[in-house]
Amino acid sequence: MPKTIKIRCNGPGKHINEVDLDKALRKDSFTIYKSVSLQQKQPSVPDRLVLPCKQCTEGQVVITNEIINKYL
Repeated sequence: MPKTIKIRCNGPGKHINEVDLDKALRKDSFTIYKSVSLQQKQPSVPDRLVLPCKQCTEGQVVITNEIINKYL
């Protein structure tokens, strides 16, 4: 069963977004900015996720590690 949380964007409208944590935490949904060697282990839960707001273009939905661990 997907774990869906409601979180506000940081834009001027403070829109409420529903985020499916299972979908957001899939490995193929991350953007890799720097290559990591195979010997280094990446944490299974990122420090934070930044997603675009579904209702506006100015805001972003920031999901921190504390929020992720609270709902997992």
